[in-house]
Amino acid sequence: MSSKESESTIKKSTGASKFLAGASSLVLLQVLTRLVTFFLNQILVRLSTPQVFGTAAIQFELLLSTILFLSREGVRLALLRSSTDEKKEGDTHDQGTDVVAGASTSKPQPPTSTRKRKGNQTSTEKQSTSQSERTTRESALLTSNIATLPVMLGVPLSLGLSLFYMYTASAETSSQPHFHTSIIIYTLSALVQLAAEPMYIFAQQELNFAVRLRSEASGVISRAAVTVCVLVLAKRLGKVGEKAVGDGDEWGLLAFALGQLAYGIFVLGTYIWTYWSRSSEWRWLPKKVTTLEKGHLKQRVFDPTLLTLTISMTVQSLVKHLLTEGDKVAVSRTSKLADQGGYAVASNYGSLVARIIFQPVEEISRVYFSKTLSVCTTEEPKSSSNATSKEDKRVQPEKPLTSTQQNALRQASVTLNTLLLLQAHLLLILMTFLPPYLPTLLSHFLPKKYLVTSAPSILQAYAYYLPMMALNGLVEAFAFSVMSPADVKVQTRWLFATSIFFGVSVWILADRLGLGEVGLVYANIASLGLRAAWAMLFSNKWFKRMWSRGVEADEPNTTQPKSSISTSTPGLSFRETIPPLSVLIASAVSSQVVRYSQVWFNVGSQNLLQQSQDRNLLISQAKHVIIGGFFALLCLGECYRSQRSHIQTLISLVRSRSS
Repeated sequence: MSSKESESTIKKSTGASKFLAGASSLVLLQVLTRLVTFFLNQILVRLSTPQVFGTAAIQFELLLSTILFLSREGVRLALLRSSTDEKKEGDTHDQGTDVVAGASTSKPQPPTSTRKRKGNQTSTEKQSTSQSERTTRESALLTSNIATLPVMLGVPLSLGLSLFYMYTASAETSSQPHFHTSIIIYTLSALVQLAAEPMYIFAQQELNFAVRLRSEASGVISRAAVTVCVLVLAKRLGKVGEKAVGDGDEWGLLAFALGQLAYGIFVLGTYIWTYWSRSSEWRWLPKKVTTLEKGHLKQRVFDPTLLTLTISMTVQSLVKHLLTEGDKVAVSRTSKLADQGGYAVASNYGSLVARIIFQPVEEISRVYFSKTLSVCTTEEPKSSSNATSKEDKRVQPEKPLTSTQQNALRQASVTLNTLLLLQAHLLLILMTFLPPYLPTLLSHFLPKKYLVTSAPSILQAYAYYLPMMALNGLVEAFAFSVMSPADVKVQTRWLFATSIFFGVSVWILADRLGLGEVGLVYANIASLGLRAAWAMLFSNKWFKRMWSRGVEADEPNTTQPKSSISTSTPGLSFRETIPPLSVLIASAVSSQVVRYSQVWFNVGSQNLLQQSQDRNLLISQAKHVIIGGFFALLCLGECYRSQRSHIQTLISLVRSRSS
């Protein structure tokens, strides 16, 4: 193995190790933060009324997430691809240097000129290396300029959206104490978080997940502490006895706002503490960069291709955000504050599993597939100086696949199918045991003032919402990793059509059929299903398109490494993502037994308002839980027995991408 190949192998192994460490860190981060959030919510639902909780968790959070999502999501997705493109561009410069040098030495020369030729070749290599380094520096500067866009976009977005919300809020909402002050604080919190974005992007490109772990963990803990402390302190200072319009606590909104501001300050402070010594490598405001193109010096601020991709991703993010937060928009405009509080509690508890497990898997998968398939994706040219003709663009994707590209395609295919299979097992367990045990959990974790809202029925619907969230998140993560700007435009149109379908579904289910907030959940399930269907079809077409290029004739056949990668055609396989028959039978039997147990012991939703301290009820619930625990262990054991090899294969693939 040559020294370059050895160096490449070491870099890939290091990248895979960072990926695995990052995955573990993000999962740990989500577990810790969501557990803290869960216990915080347990305190908050007892200290605040449904009206206050609904305003803060639905309307204020919607304002905050809209500012953050529209300001930074498109930039994040575009720059995730840029780090890969820069690496490929650097490799292209090196290859071009080798070709020039080879051409100069291939000409017939007298034997006495050998030393001179070698000297000229060394000089050429040095000059080319210097040019390559300058190009890399220019590319890094243009990339860091793109990373400043969230800060610049965030200021007008924050002001515009905050003013719009202030003037369009209902009288019931705006009449609450400290309403306008709380909005100002939430807006300030958004700007503080956006100030950390250039450093966040810098950390992501370095695969430095540790700083994100520290920043978000400290932010969540500080938010919990500040919110609870303000509420408790306010109640003890005496003004607590005064009630606001709608029976909301007077200082409730202000407590949530100050907690959110504390979160932003701790996140920004952690990033500044980590990266202030390297402030020359990131910036808050863009700077002009002088580039050499076709022998002429030009000044530019942003890379045109990267800026175009960022705009496309941002437009798509707007549509995606409307779909993701469409239920909150509908609830905030059509439901009473008390019902908004119930919906907020239900969505927080219902998405707990999704945020602990599925969200970090989605984020890490996006990074993993982007890095693994970087050798296969064909990007638009970086600038007009190196643009190819239309004929070249048509021919380029038809180049035969190298062994490295084949291996990357197979690895990505196996990883995607294995992740979907493991998700299917977990979701099967949730759908088997969550609905019959939800009433028992709610009777102990929710106060009575929330049990009379729509929260219990919404949580029942979440048992069927979670599988679709998981499926859509993973397949969209893969699609985003390989989509070209043209593909992004196609998906944006599909998302727009899906948003129309979501609106019609909400009108039919929530309004015409009278399902209310539960209808919003079912409408979300339907719209996510359409999004997942498009992503799965796109992924299969992408694999087929890449594989149809054929194999490079002079490449050695190394498509089956020691990691037991399948030799079948890469792509999504529905057969490989369905749990085995033994797991399906175990889940079906367990589902029937625990549902019969719920009826037998009379611990269904009809007893939610019964005193949880009732001795007979507690005994019945305990028996019901014991039966469920036994069958849950039975199902988990069968899942592990049948999928142990897949788990080991997945870990092996991640650890040794270069094998």
